[in-house]
Amino acid sequence: MRRGAPRCSGGYEMNIPDLLEIAVAWKRAARPTDEEQEKADARVSICNGCEHKAFREFLHIYVCDACGCPLNKKIYSPRGPEACPKNKWHI
Repeated sequence: MRRGAPRCSGGYEMNIPDLLEIAVAWKRAARPTDEEQEKADARVSICNGCEHKAFREFLHIYVCDACGCPLNKKIYSPRGPEACPKNKWHI
């Protein structure tokens, strides 16, 4: 019997491209270029005013309630504006 794809905390199925996006975002968060940091700063300012920003007490981090991703890494996503599940990153 074949098992289903793993699911992230937001309930979405994760696939190989998702895992690659996550890996790149974590790498960028550790050592961002000036351009990546500028983009991340613009994204986090949008997230700070978003109704989907939620604090997870048990993890001590903010996440996006729409997808379940930790915001401190999500803002470094290589996907561009469409990485925001609510399409708010068109800056």
